[in-house]
Amino acid sequence: MRKGQFKNVKTIRWWILALLVIAMVNSYIDRGNMSMVAPLLTDFFELDAQRKGYIFSAFLLGYAIMQIPAGLMVDRFGIKWTYTIAFIIWGITAASFGFTSAFWQLIVLRILLGVWESISGPAGNAYIGKYFEENERGFATGLLLSGSKIGPAIGAVIAGILIDAYGWRMLFILCGLVPLIWIVPWHYLYTKQEKLELKTTHKNLETEIVKTKKTKLSFLSLVKNKKIQGVFWGYFCYGYVWFLYISWLPSYLYDELGFSIKETGWWAGFAYGSMALVVVISGYVSDVFIKRGRTVTKVRKTFVIAGFLTGTLILPVPFIEDPVLAMILVVITISGMGLATANTWAITQSIAPKGAIGTVAGIHNFGATIGGFFAPIVTGFLIQATGSYMSTFVIAGVLMFVGILCYVILIGKVEPIDLKQKH
Repeated sequence: MRKGQFKNVKTIRWWILALLVIAMVNSYIDRGNMSMVAPLLTDFFELDAQRKGYIFSAFLLGYAIMQIPAGLMVDRFGIKWTYTIAFIIWGITAASFGFTSAFWQLIVLRILLGVWESISGPAGNAYIGKYFEENERGFATGLLLSGSKIGPAIGAVIAGILIDAYGWRMLFILCGLVPLIWIVPWHYLYTKQEKLELKTTHKNLETEIVKTKKTKLSFLSLVKNKKIQGVFWGYFCYGYVWFLYISWLPSYLYDELGFSIKETGWWAGFAYGSMALVVVISGYVSDVFIKRGRTVTKVRKTFVIAGFLTGTLILPVPFIEDPVLAMILVVITISGMGLATANTWAITQSIAPKGAIGTVAGIHNFGATIGGFFAPIVTGFLIQATGSYMSTFVIAGVLMFVGILCYVILIGKVEPIDLKQKH
């Protein structure tokens, strides 16, 4: 970092966004490590498919419960300290998996990890909604959410290597404790931004005007709003499918397609990494269209529909016998969903009333985590009952179609919600 580099909020915001991306990467590595080690823990913890499903879903129980409270805390107490405290505790929690010896300990720690990692979505999107303009949010959100894809991508590869070299316990300990160094640049840059905000004048662009009036918002009026319901249910569908993949994809590759643990790591990493690239590019391209005069509603919804439609390509996967061909289609399906990712969140940021971005982001992510909570459990039950992944992929494909209807019909025009309207 060069001296004098941080002259205004417009400059420093990109560095803080980069730290939020890194934190997102870290959170998805920590939550995804269990998916990588699960195939190896079957005997040690006496796990069948249903018990694995409970472990995967335990994280999402804590994560879902805290989404809306986390958003409210971000709006009430600010981003810096809420994120700092949560980051430290989730790192310690993640490391604690390395010392477990019983099934119930895994369940408890997964719930606690979900509780503390719940801050990442509401805080990150609140920051973008506050410091980035409409025609910048697609790219900024794409960068932020790329962390949720880069994390599983590099996490799967790192996990495959570390498990092979040092065992699964050391994987959890290292991934939980080493990233705590993130706190140092986070506090330095955010404190620097706070000082710059004090010098900001109202003559600058909206991205420089960071002080917003606190308004009393009715939570009930938000949840009754048709746009909010569209966001919730649309992302419920997306969340179910996404968490199905990050929970069960490694087991599918290892158990069903017959890949080794290292091959599983590389294939899963390639799928998630490809999605991360699509997320960033689609966010950037959507912003370009908006800057050139296309309507926000048309651009955002077009990308969302394209992403959800690509997600339906999972339907023929169970009928493909060649493991490599099956995995190639899985990669296309997962990466294609990235077309929707940044734009779903950009829609949420755009419709949120001033002073309630964290809360609306919490509702948005609550939908995803509720869907995600059921995905591992339902998948485990179906695998246990049928002995195959066919029915789980059918559900995923159907939900992608339902998600399209939610975004097209319920959300309507992408514009800030008028809380004075009666619903």
